Amino acid sequence: MHDTAADWAEVYRASRYAFPFQGEWLEFTLRGERAGLDRLDRSVTLITAWNPDSVDHSAAWNTAANLRLTAALEQAQVEHRDAWGASLPGVEPAWRESGFAVLGWSQEQAAAWGRKWSQRAVVWLDSEASLLLFCASGEALACGMEILAGGQA
Repeated sequence: MHDTAADWAEVYRASRYAFPFQGEWLEFTLRGERAGLDRLDRSVTLITAWNPDSVDHSAAWNTAANLRLTAALEQAQVEHRDAWGASLPGVEPAWRESGFAVLGWSQEQAAAWGRKWSQRAVVWLDSEASLLLFCASGEALACGMEILAGGQA
C-alpha cells in the first residue's frame, strides 16, 4: 500500500505520460535529467477524472467521469487537449488512463482542479520545471523528464 507522498512519487515516476506537442505526441517519464521542456510557451497540466482517490473504477465509470471533466473545462473556457498516462512497459499490473493536457494553469490552479476531481496528484510542466503536484497538500515535487518519443530537443 502506498501511504506517503514519497511512495506515490515512485508510482508516478514508474509511469509514462503523453500529450500532443508541436504536431506529434510527446511521450515522457518523470525519471530523467531534464528540468522542463524548453520549447513550452506556457504551462501544461496533465489531469484526469479517472479513479478518484486512487480507487479503481470501471472503464464506463471513468469514461463518464472524464466526460464531466471535459464539460467543466469547456465551461471554464480552458484550453485543453487529449492526453494519457500509463504504466511503463513491463510494470504489472499494467494500466492506462485517458486525461487532458490543460494549457496555461498556474501550479495553484492545477492543484485546485486536481482536488476538485479527487486526484492524488497532477503532472505540471513548463519551460523550466517538471513537477508532481500533490493536490491535497499543494506539495510540489521536482522531477526530471526523460523524453521517450516525439518532442526531441
